[in-house]
Amino acid sequence: MWVGCAALVTGCAGQWEKQARRDLAQVAAQHPTSGHEAPENQPVDFSRGLPAYTAAALDRSPAIEAAFARWEATVYEISRARRLPEPNLSFGVFVRAVETRVGPQQARISLQQAFPWPTKLTAGADAAAARARAAQRQFEAQSLQVAERVAQAYWTLWQIRQTREIHREHLAVVRGLSETVRARIATGSATLADLQQIDLRAARVADAIHGMDEQEVSAAANLRAVVGLPMQTEVPTQKLRREPLLPATSPEVLAREVEQHPRLRAFDELAQASESTARARRAERFPSFTLGVDWIVTGQAAGQDIQDSGKDAVVVGGGLRLPLWQKNYGDGIKAARAQARVARAEKRVAADASRAQLVQAHSSVRDAVRRVELYRDTLLPQAESAYASVLGAYTTGQGAVAQTLLAQRDLLQLHIEREQAYADYGRAWAQLERIVGHAVQPATAVQPATAVQPGAAKQPVQPATAVQPATIDRGDFDD
Repeated sequence: MWVGCAALVTGCAGQWEKQARRDLAQVAAQHPTSGHEAPENQPVDFSRGLPAYTAAALDRSPAIEAAFARWEATVYEISRARRLPEPNLSFGVFVRAVETRVGPQQARISLQQAFPWPTKLTAGADAAAARARAAQRQFEAQSLQVAERVAQAYWTLWQIRQTREIHREHLAVVRGLSETVRARIATGSATLADLQQIDLRAARVADAIHGMDEQEVSAAANLRAVVGLPMQTEVPTQKLRREPLLPATSPEVLAREVEQHPRLRAFDELAQASESTARARRAERFPSFTLGVDWIVTGQAAGQDIQDSGKDAVVVGGGLRLPLWQKNYGDGIKAARAQARVARAEKRVAADASRAQLVQAHSSVRDAVRRVELYRDTLLPQAESAYASVLGAYTTGQGAVAQTLLAQRDLLQLHIEREQAYADYGRAWAQLERIVGHAVQPATAVQPATAVQPGAAKQPVQPATAVQPATIDRGDFDD
């Protein structure tokens, strides 16, 4: 019975091991470069904007490669945990043969197989499988983190380029005004002081553009590093955008979905692994059994007509391991159970932090939506109207050039802040998806802004499915 139980454990992989291998193979099929460095000269089409960068990062990022390799290693450790100890084969030669009636004993061949207490193998395999599932959840969480870092780097570069384009347009306007003032100086309707103020403003804008050129170099290098691209790769960004919207999912549902985040689920798997390890160590407190067979090679007897002369002897035996150090085994069990409590406590810490981060991210999304609406519907129309009035007054000689430059500066600043609000929306949305643990769909229309109340939900929600890197949608609002 003992041998049969052990053979059953070692004869086939458990259900968890099969599932772990299937999940690993599925991700490897979706990303052929998983576990292998992507060729640097492989072309990538970034015409789709942020989604293309995210997909490239999931295929090329060294962080993703490392997380996948850790997951792969834990999957292949499952079979090691459930195997029987190696059989022991030994051979000995009698230096001085032992004479018997049937002949001298010349050599001995011994084969022994140890069989531990059955739960040591089953619980050990369960612990290894739980660690593999934890590594899988950590891989999924790493995919979300990489996707967020890509979005952060992308929107930083996008904001720099959009701001520089606004400065260039503003510089063209200021230079046009400078030419107008030069013509008016010739007619005596403007002063040299007016021209100097305008040229000073043009010089400051030109200097800001040069500064943003350097900022672009740094931001582009950061984006290449996050994606895993060679430094000479072009990293274009799109100019088109859709208006930012609030999430279609209510804050209460998002708060419940945070509980199913892969990073939090990894703590559950680690706790399960520690509990299985405790069961495996508990099995060490019980005896293990050893079966063996000895084959004794016997030579021919010296006498004539001796029955069974030269017949080899076969000895079948068994052994019992006596677990004497019970206190030591008990300490090992307590240590494993303490590790399980550590994992559960760390999960509570991470869950509390995630709920707080969700409130912050949702607030950042709402604030970005509000700011975009404010600039689009109120501030920019007012600033453009004010600038047109001031410019008209200056053209008719009823205004000062300082007022015109001030109105231009206010209009420039509002345009810059509007683009910053769009970029902040993209960054906040990426952070929101990383915290929730999956892609969040935007609403079809702007919903009233409400505060996130994590504890207000009553109805149950289906657990979020495991994040597959190939299906991550980063909420990009580029067309």
